[in-house]
Amino acid sequence: MPSPGFIIGSALVAVIGIAAYLPIIRTRTLLEGVDVVPNYGMDKCQRVSGPSFCDDVRIQRNLNIGFLACDPSLPYRNYAASIFDESKIKEDGALWVYDLSKRGSPAEKLTIKGFKGPFHPSGVTFAPTSEDGTPARVVVLVVNHVPNEIPRVEILYYYPARKSLVYKKTISSASFHAANKIAASGAVSHLNDDTPSFFITNDHGYNLTNWKREYEEKYNLPASSVVYYHPRADRAQEVGWRFQMPGAIVPANAPNSYWLALGKGGTLERYHSHMVSAEHQEQTIIAADTRQPTTVSWPGMMLEETIHTARVNVGMDYDPTTKAFYTVSHPRWNDYIQHAKERLEDKDAKPSVKAGFAISKGTEYTVKQGEVRPKPMKDFEFDPTEFPRRFRKKLFVEEVVSNDGSDFGTPSAIAATGHRVLVSSHYEDGFLDCDLA
Repeated sequence: MPSPGFIIGSALVAVIGIAAYLPIIRTRTLLEGVDVVPNYGMDKCQRVSGPSFCDDVRIQRNLNIGFLACDPSLPYRNYAASIFDESKIKEDGALWVYDLSKRGSPAEKLTIKGFKGPFHPSGVTFAPTSEDGTPARVVVLVVNHVPNEIPRVEILYYYPARKSLVYKKTISSASFHAANKIAASGAVSHLNDDTPSFFITNDHGYNLTNWKREYEEKYNLPASSVVYYHPRADRAQEVGWRFQMPGAIVPANAPNSYWLALGKGGTLERYHSHMVSAEHQEQTIIAADTRQPTTVSWPGMMLEETIHTARVNVGMDYDPTTKAFYTVSHPRWNDYIQHAKERLEDKDAKPSVKAGFAISKGTEYTVKQGEVRPKPMKDFEFDPTEFPRRFRKKLFVEEVVSNDGSDFGTPSAIAATGHRVLVSSHYEDGFLDCDLA
């Protein structure tokens, strides 16, 4: 008869085995995706010509224009997908602008006055502006992923009246080791040049030259991080850890909150910046702008909400004015990786697989409190003062456009203003302009 110690040891081994096995199976199922990618909703979208190989798209809502970060060398440096051959990189990338008031018109390529050096844009964002109508100047922040170097952030000024982009300065930090997407926070700004505080996602926990990255990718380890840059301290530091390939970060539907799209986690997560401990979050420094002593605060990012989408989300956006919430995802991530590998060998080749996309819309429904898997009640209205604890509003994500890649695929990001969305692509010629009203 087995001894009690043997039985307990066997039980522990079984529990540990199951605990390790289930996440592996869940991730494998997520990356394999659906058996068949349906085609619907493409009648709401039109392809706009001009830029190709675009890693990000954002909309400056005051101007009603989209900015796209594109690079013809992207097939050779798709770092988020761990596809790269930096010896093949020969051309620089560029920012493009698209006027949403002239739907379907070509996007325009911008040159950067005063900038010297390689330019390989990934994420792009804007400093918040309080100006009504058309601001005279917009501060643009771009992640510049130069080959064989730690990424940096370029600060640019955009002047709408003459469609001019002017270089201001470069921000570098060892914390940007795998920088991908960026979101300006606007919590504090440099007093002399309006550079805002911002968040950056590191899509991997280790950079390209670190041998640990291979194991992170092989086992889909949650090793990525989020970095916060404080302009008055002129310093960046990690403020969030253990993420699984974050592909987007955008301001959320709550003050001091941000949504993260975790691709290989299959979730959308909302984090709120709390002051948890002044002892650990506040610091007295000599300010980079005034050269006077001042106290700066670092965010304390705490998880507030999780949406399990069972999709590899690579882009998302939220429009606070209309409360519109959209995501873009890969229905079959493994097909996208195969597509990327074949384009690495020949960026002009036609891959053997299609890599489709899906756009989903976030909608709030009434649900009962306490249910593990709440079912949305579309027609149920309630008075929160009468039933404060029985019901609540919850955000659900529902697909509105899907394509198997025959018309458009390999999405990289999505930007929304109201019911209008732009979808960029890593490997397509042009981008999508969709009216999802």
